[in-house]
Amino acid sequence: MADSKAQRLAAALDDFIQSSPDVEAAAVVSFDGLPMASALPAEMEEDRLGAMSAALLSLGEQAALGLGRGQLNQIFVEGEQGFVFLMSAKDQAVLTAVARRTAKIGFMLFEMRRAAARVGDVLLEGREDEDPYAAVIAGPGAPQSEPPAQEAAWR
Repeated sequence: MADSKAQRLAAALDDFIQSSPDVEAAAVVSFDGLPMASALPAEMEEDRLGAMSAALLSLGEQAALGLGRGQLNQIFVEGEQGFVFLMSAKDQAVLTAVARRTAKIGFMLFEMRRAAARVGDVLLEGREDEDPYAAVIAGPGAPQSEPPAQEAAWR
């Protein structure tokens, strides 16, 4: 029996967290800040992490575009106690990770890219099956619709 999408997202997060002992928490968050999956310690609130991820994403996009740096690829925050990383999961959601101060940044970014790609693949699975009438209504020659501005900014 195939696992559900939620189980595959949880498995992707678990694999990511196990990739480094410095990863303390990880979550898949929608562009609106709604948590889709998470692996968090008890003292970390899922809703708070989601809201902060959305806020960081919005500011990061504005800064990147406003300062002429182009589209946002990732966000990296360094604090006294550690790091926060945000990375697009194939324009489907945001992968947020919280790591200890001892984390190796290059290694974290490498593992984040792998995990974000896996999360994006899971979220893209069966997308064409969600609305079986969409292709019929649009017709074979109809132009593809553009993704919402928030999602397009991660390209």
